Parts: sequence; C-alpha cells; structure tokens
Amino acid sequence: MSPKSLLRHKLCKSNLSEFDGHPGFGKQGTKFKQLIKDHSDLEEGIRRLVLCSGKVYYELDEERERVNGKDIAICRLEHLCPFPSDLVQLGLRRYPNLPYRNCQEEPMNTGAYSYIAPRLCTAMKAMGRGSWEDIKYVGRGQCTVSLDFIQVD
Repeated sequence: MSPKSLLRHKLCKSNLSEFDGHPGFGKQGTKFKQLIKDHSDLEEGIRRLVLCSGKVYYELDEERERVNGKDIAICRLEHLCPFPSDLVQLGLRRYPNLPYRNCQEEPMNTGAYSYIAPRLCTAMKAMGRGSWEDIKYVGRGQCTVSLDFIQVD
C-alpha cells in the first residue's frame, strides 16, 4: 500500500527526457532510479545531507524552499531491498564529511530505519566514513515536517 497523494502532486512527475527510448515489443523503455540525488548541482555550501524515501521527500523539499535552506541536500533512496550500497557510497562521496540524517515519516520502530541503518553503516565503513553513531534518525515522532530538526546536533 502506498499513499495516493503523490499521484496528483505537482512535483512528482518525470520529464519525457528521463525515459529510455527502447523500441520493440516487451521492452519498457524506462529505467528505475534506485537513488535520486539532490536536484541542486551545488556541492559547496551544503552543511547537511538527508536521506529519505517516499512522500516525505516532497514535504521536506517544500519546507526547504519555504525557508530558503540552500545548505541542505536531500537524497531519495527509492529502492530499499536489495540495498544499493554502491549507489549510496557514490552519493555519500559527493558530500564528504557532512553530518548525515535519515528521515522517515514513520516512528523509528515501524519504518525502514531498522533495515537501512545497518546497511548504511556497512557502506559508510567501507568508505572509511563513520560508524553507527554517525547515523542520526529523524522521524514524525520527534516533530512536524520542518528543516529545524535536521539541523539539530
């Protein structure tokens, strides 16, 4: 079951250029993105990296636009199992030495955090970049959708 609100969301869409053009019967012509990097190409000036999945991304992005939070990068992990650790490592290399937050809509014990955290820790250790303590959980149980909670140390 997934939320239906994204079916009508103005930002939840793909451009025609994002689809592969494979002619022929039985070929989809699309490519699923397991990890979607932040839409800004700026890497300087970014102070926080947030990893999330699902509809909470659009709420965080709207809040980031509202408060002009240009110093926060939000990456979407859209494929949880099997965990794409190679893509996550590429995403983490893009923003070296940044504090990291895992944001989800659900409380810690009901969402994907308990699945993602050990795998993310393994990916981070493979890069020599932190440990379990460096993965910070942020969820609805702690606050409403706001970028303030992402900035808390």
